[in-house]
Formats: sequence, structure tokens, C-alpha cells
Amino acid sequence: MLACKHCRAKAIKNRHPNELTTEECFDLIDQISKLKPLLIITGGDPMMRDDLEDIVDYASQSLRVAVAFSGTKLANEDRLKALKKAGVHRIAISIDGSNAEKHDGFRGVKGSFHDSLNVIKTAKKLGIEFQINTTVTKENIYDLPNIAKLCSELDPALWDVFFLVPVGRAKAELMPNPQEFEDILCWLYDLNEMGLRVKSSAATHFRRIRIMRKKGEMPRVGDLYDWLRENTSIKINKSSEIDAKHKPRVGVTDGRGMLFISHIGDVYPSGFLPIKAGNVREQSVKEIYEKSKIFVDLKDPNNLRGKCGVCEYRFICGGSRARAYALTGDYLQAEPCCIYRPSALVEDKIRQ
Repeated sequence: MLACKHCRAKAIKNRHPNELTTEECFDLIDQISKLKPLLIITGGDPMMRDDLEDIVDYASQSLRVAVAFSGTKLANEDRLKALKKAGVHRIAISIDGSNAEKHDGFRGVKGSFHDSLNVIKTAKKLGIEFQINTTVTKENIYDLPNIAKLCSELDPALWDVFFLVPVGRAKAELMPNPQEFEDILCWLYDLNEMGLRVKSSAATHFRRIRIMRKKGEMPRVGDLYDWLRENTSIKINKSSEIDAKHKPRVGVTDGRGMLFISHIGDVYPSGFLPIKAGNVREQSVKEIYEKSKIFVDLKDPNNLRGKCGVCEYRFICGGSRARAYALTGDYLQAEPCCIYRPSALVEDKIRQ
């Protein structure tokens, strides 16, 4: 079991006695299958469930199913073979440092880097599509070019870069500052242009940066951006090249096109916004998503406050509602780690 510094949850050794049963999971899948979402089964470590393959098999009949798990020895070749047979679309493995010392220090368990690489090696051997997830913190910012190089060598379907939200064990002091967010996101755009498929999680302003850069507008970057560019050296395999079928899900964010269901059936706008909207043992998923106050609030970007509420990018971005809640106590407040100044505010200043 890992004890990651960034985790939203407490590290527990045993499964919860009140977790959803196999049949309850099947019922949930029936409820959401009509919406045709991407179903991501995550944890902790979902490999701790001995019915995981049964759940994936049932879900894969109607949905694309991904499994994101910790790099532990539970993800052995037999389990991965079973997941492939069950119809898993993709697996996700976390790499938070470019070597064992850095990754294991972050994950809290010696040997986890080696275990994660073994999972990737086995997935490639079995022909299972995989992606690499990385959490960006103050501790690994200057290791990002090395992690990008490792990704280019391992050739994942996607590099998903998650920007820390201070919830659970994750401390606010581990979070990059707003200018560092902008610099890293601009650098990730460059990597995409070079052919390394990259997306961001909990940093929806990457969508705004994509639009600006494609129009030839360069966001306000700092010294970190220059350093990242100067220290990046990657080689892209042909299979990593961007193709038209992998388009970003523009507009999807906490509570808007997204929801999180815990192991005991509690429903949240995302795994990092800890405001319970209901429980699937008491209400249907559809009812919770359509009628609970927090989901109703979050689905309309015009409800946003501060500069996010007047930003011209609010419908495709909207900021991290989880981070706004973590740092301000108000899930509708402006994204605390975005330095962009909306045109409406600039125009008001000019008129004044």
C-alpha cells in the first residue's frame, strides 16, 4: 500500500466493510451506460477488489472503461491478462519522478517506481493501452523535463499531468504558484506540438492556453518556462503522434460533465471537491446529477464569481472548482492559480 503525499484520501490497509457490492456496481453501470461516458475505475488501488475483472467485463459491454491503479505488486501479469480479457480500454500508471529516489519519495514506499515500470512493461507485452499520470508539485517541477523524456521513451497513449489540489493529505505549500502553473501549461502545449500527447487534470486553463497559442497569442510566461524549454530533450515515437480521434473534452470539469462515486456510494462533483451531493443507495445517479444544488450550481459557468464569472473562456475552462473550494471555501470563486486577466476586466480598466 502506498502513502502518497498528494492523496485526497487516507491510506488504509483493508477494504471498507460498507463498500459497494458487485451487484450494486452492476446497477450503477446500468444507470450511467445510457449517457455513454468514459468510466474510470480508480482508488486507492482498485486491484484490492477481487471482483474488479467482473465489473470491467460488465461495464465494457456498453462503455469505454479505464482502470487507474497504484504501482503495486497486485498489478501482476495474471491480473493484467484478466483485465484485458474483460475488455479494459486503457490502464493508467502513476510516475511522479524520473527515477526511483524521486518517485518512491513522493509515493512513500520504496520500490514503487520499479513496480510501476514493471506494470508498463507487462502492459506493452500484453498489448494493453496505457497512459502515464504525473502529479505536479513544488518538489518535482524541475524534474518535469526528465519525466517527459521518460514518457517519450515509454511511449504511452497519453501523459496526463495533474496539478495538485490541496485536499486530504496534500498540503497547499506543495502546490505550484499561479505563474508556475502558466509556465508549465505553456510548456506542455509545446510538448503537444512536438508530438507527445499531453493533457492536464485540475488545470482547465490549459484549454485557454491552447486557444491562445493556436491564435498566435503568447500568454505571460516567466523564467520557469524558459528553463523548461531549455532543459527538454525528447524523442517521439510515431505511435505517440497526435491524431484526430483523441480530442480534449472541452468544457468538462468538476460537476460539469463529470462526477465521482466513492467506494461506499457517495457522489461528489469530482474526487477532489469533498462536498457530498448524495448517495447512490438512496437516489439514482441521474437524480443526484440533475437536481442536487452543487451540481446545478456548477453546470452553469455564469454562476462563477470573481474574474472567472466574466472570463470569455469560462464555458470551455471554468477553472478548478475543487481548488477554489480548497483555498477559499467557495466552489464558485475564481480559480486561485490562474494569472489570466479576462478581456472584460481589461476593458473596464481602460474605460476608467
